Amino acid sequence: MLAYLYGSASEINRSAHSVLEYTGIDRDDDIHSSALAAFETVYRVLSISLAANELALTQSAVSKKIQLLETFFGQALFVRNAAGLQPTAAAEHLWEKLPPCLDQLEAVMNSLRASRDGGGTLNLAVVPTFASKWLLPRFPTLQESCPALTVNLNVRLDRLEFVGTNLDVGIVFGTPGDDWRNCEYHLIMEEKLVPVCGPSFIQWHGRPNRIEDIKDFTLMHQTTRLDAWHRWFGRHGITVPEILPGPRFELFSMITEAAKAGLGIALLPELFVAEDIRRRKLIKLFDAEKNPDGAYYLVYPTRKASLPGLKAFKNWLLGQTGT
Repeated sequence: MLAYLYGSASEINRSAHSVLEYTGIDRDDDIHSSALAAFETVYRVLSISLAANELALTQSAVSKKIQLLETFFGQALFVRNAAGLQPTAAAEHLWEKLPPCLDQLEAVMNSLRASRDGGGTLNLAVVPTFASKWLLPRFPTLQESCPALTVNLNVRLDRLEFVGTNLDVGIVFGTPGDDWRNCEYHLIMEEKLVPVCGPSFIQWHGRPNRIEDIKDFTLMHQTTRLDAWHRWFGRHGITVPEILPGPRFELFSMITEAAKAGLGIALLPELFVAEDIRRRKLIKLFDAEKNPDGAYYLVYPTRKASLPGLKAFKNWLLGQTGT
């Protein structure tokens, strides 16, 4: 199997040697890096002689490599019976784990090689509407600045986790705190909130003349910021019921479309709706105000800070915002 995945025996040997080093097998102990390649071939063909022919080695050399692994693991990997060479439970376990490990190892090594000079692959978690309204329209300039860099976008609506994921970096809304332990972060931009509705809503229900009048209209809510209206009214010294009625929407893009359709009044980041306001698809009811509850940050694990691709993306992004 690995021969097909990695091509030549020498390529298998290089990957196998890395796994051997990771597991603690020392090259000074006369364990050659081709030991795992020999195991892979013997397991696949269930014959020392056939494996030797495939690897262009003597049968004795292949047997020695298997014995070295058996000595390291402290148990037999193959037994010979009337049916021929048969793998033991230990060999089955090693075979089950070895190919995906080598696949992962190859992917990591390829990624690191590609990451030189700001290239490689970067896995980015981002709020979807921030990505569609602000980030993606600017990606052509990223391609110009970092042509060898590939950025994979992953949607994150709630808490950002790096442990146990393949994420390298995130663009999140929030404030620095315990959730960002062992991370580095950079302010991208602050957020301004603006109450908006569609022209049809005003035609059907009228327009609030004062900020305090808004509470008497249908208010729409974004599920990750259910207290946004309460906080906004509180900053204006307006008392409202503990539970504010109105429909809830998971994404900013959904609540924006609902507002344009005249379903109610939404409190939205000006960044996301500026174009709709300019085109009169949304009506700005009152001036936008800075949101003191957070801002947009670039966040990444400190252990990944030196990755060339991450550094290139960070420099490009902060250059876009002038921060």
